[in-house]
Amino acid sequence: MLLHCVGHEGRVWQVSWDASGTRLATCSGDKSARIWAPISPSHFYSGDTITESMQVDTDDDDRKTSSSWQCIEVIDNAHKRTVRSIAFEPTQSNALATASFDGTTAIWDTADNSTHECIATLEGHENEAKSVAWSTNGQLLATCGRDKSVWIWESNGEGDFDCISVLMEHTQDVKMVVWHPTQDLLASFSYDNTIRVWKEDDDDWVSAATIAGHTSTVWAGDFSTNGKYLASVSDDRTVRIWAQRASEGGSADAGFYYRPDLSYECIAKVPDSVHTRAIYSVSWSEPSDNGDCGRLATGCGDNTVRVFKVTETESGLNVDLECAQEYAHGLSDINCVKWNPKHKGWLATCGDDGVVRIWYMEP
Repeated sequence: MLLHCVGHEGRVWQVSWDASGTRLATCSGDKSARIWAPISPSHFYSGDTITESMQVDTDDDDRKTSSSWQCIEVIDNAHKRTVRSIAFEPTQSNALATASFDGTTAIWDTADNSTHECIATLEGHENEAKSVAWSTNGQLLATCGRDKSVWIWESNGEGDFDCISVLMEHTQDVKMVVWHPTQDLLASFSYDNTIRVWKEDDDDWVSAATIAGHTSTVWAGDFSTNGKYLASVSDDRTVRIWAQRASEGGSADAGFYYRPDLSYECIAKVPDSVHTRAIYSVSWSEPSDNGDCGRLATGCGDNTVRVFKVTETESGLNVDLECAQEYAHGLSDINCVKWNPKHKGWLATCGDDGVVRIWYMEP
């Protein structure tokens, strides 16, 4: 099952589901963001069936949005350059943030359930802002950029944000930031081949851990929904899963959180023979009803979306390839993959072809 969402006039960089899982926000090189939704609630579960030939032929000028979905809003009045990242605020239905190559991050909201208005513009990055992410409770916002920095902002309500920390430990571009699902922990992924985990300490934020192992740019990552594991993807064509190494008197079952003098180890790896080019995105789904750890979806420069099943064993984790959709966006790179937070099996993807697609896999 496959839905097309067509309207952006440039490559689509990122997708974000809202808290209810029924609307999808996207951002693009055309300097705009869009919000998509089913025409009626029943249409969310009744996508158009697309033949194999239609899946591959994505450069057709006659392509159009599937009949059961529609673009309900275009947001194009804040940024002067590419909108690189977008994120719905996780506790509200309408608020969202966008980060742009113009160096700014915009906060959007609707006062009366109508169109989004920019209620705040966050400035500070010296050049391109690459990623924006909300903490689970919506109180903190993180941004990162080409200037090698990570900024943490605190929301004081009604569009008022204060910068509470600027983190400069990375030595190259910071590609992405992502928050832990249950704790105030932030992970950042960088062109310097490392991942850093940040933790608040005495009213400031510090680098609690540096995770090394990838041999090239770390493009993205995602926590498992229980926060126990962290997956990362890289230009080195590997997927790695990390967990805290328990110290004496500690327990790895305590989860992925900061304790002094604790390091992280790679407990599972998808080798570089599976993906043939750089992996740009990874998303970790909710566990199924079969007791597994959920699915990992990856978006790759080899034009393929892959889905892996993750299961715990006595010796660690098994990561098994379940399916691979070649030419998921024609001959274009896949820039982002994102599982729906409420409706199991629904996966949104976007690519350099300017199209957004929604796929379904049986849970």
